[in-house]
Amino acid sequence: MSHEKLKAAFLQGGAREATEILNELIRGSVRQAFWQMMAEEVELLCGPPYRPDASSEHRRAGSEKGSVYLDGEKEQILRPRVRHRSEGEVTLESYRAASSQEGLFEQIVGLVGEGMSQRGLARASKSAVSKSTVSRMWEDKSREQLALLRERALDQSQWLGVMIDGVFVGTQGCVVIALGIDASGRKQVLDFEAGDSESQETVSRLIGRLQKRGVRALAGSGLLVVRDGSKAIASAVSRCWPEACQQVCLVHVERNIADRLRRRDRSESQRLFKCLRQAAGKEAGEEAFEDLREFLAERNAAAALALSDRQDEILCLHRLGLPATLNLSLLSTNAIENLIRNWREHTNNIKRWNVKSDMLERWTASGLLWAENGFRRLRHHDDLPKLRAALARSLSDSASVPGPSLRSEPSTPTESDNQIPS
Repeated sequence: MSHEKLKAAFLQGGAREATEILNELIRGSVRQAFWQMMAEEVELLCGPPYRPDASSEHRRAGSEKGSVYLDGEKEQILRPRVRHRSEGEVTLESYRAASSQEGLFEQIVGLVGEGMSQRGLARASKSAVSKSTVSRMWEDKSREQLALLRERALDQSQWLGVMIDGVFVGTQGCVVIALGIDASGRKQVLDFEAGDSESQETVSRLIGRLQKRGVRALAGSGLLVVRDGSKAIASAVSRCWPEACQQVCLVHVERNIADRLRRRDRSESQRLFKCLRQAAGKEAGEEAFEDLREFLAERNAAAALALSDRQDEILCLHRLGLPATLNLSLLSTNAIENLIRNWREHTNNIKRWNVKSDMLERWTASGLLWAENGFRRLRHHDDLPKLRAALARSLSDSASVPGPSLRSEPSTPTESDNQIPS
């Protein structure tokens, strides 16, 4: 009769009714197949119905109500019982597998990983699993992901660049994240460090762990570190990676400069910053920088002075003499900020962080790995060999010529400062 109803629903154009009937047919087929599987297991233990195996230690013991999980929902069934002659009740392996919530593990943690709340998942499953069960399963899975992120090998890749940025979580925690760029343009989350603030100590712990795991400059070459305006990050990088060239994010600089200007001057400032980002090579970069500095000097002397104080880290990439094709990706921290934005989407349902447990580390690791699935290779990665050669020249020049180099001088402050100093 169900087949006739399905056929009639299709002929009459009732797509929703047809779908419901089809799903019920599928579920019925699954129930029937599961019952057949249990019957075969009983027969294997006890022999055919009404012809018990006299040599078997098992015997049939009727049936009773039970529950199994089908398609993520809990269903009541009538299950056969088997008893051992001396050991008592025997649980069928087929029933044990179907009645265990562990069979829902991957489905549940997958939905939580995609952003579904644990309470909402418990409601959607029609109480097949409780909120506490979902929480326990996710805790196990996220702890596995934390171990995966922290233990995967990093010493097999040739790292040309590292982006470092921090994100504040709630009101009591901060996470500093490192994103690596290898010689082929592949991006990968390297690691993260949780702390009370984006301090020099927090960043130093992160870099120290990266060094132990094999993230270092290539032999005979340097390392490009792209960061925001944080003095804490700058100081930690200078102390732990003295051979690194530090490029400050021009987007951060531009925003901080705009806050000091009148509204009518901001459009021209944006144009000059655009010229700086598009400039190719040392001479063009310094010329664009000088045009910007002169413009600021006539409108805000403090902003012009602050810009001059950061000239080395603003022009770091330009002074390497690279093609402008790499400017789009390496003159800003957009890549790691996109990662952080996707991580926030992953953790959007969390209203309260328990910083006393490993909750922050577990959720951060799972969110970063989830966001990493959407990574693409660096734009114009074919030009990365030029970056490697330029870093090698910079390292050689700074070692042979005394005086200032392309690298930022170590600074002493330990508190994060994303604003251009006055």
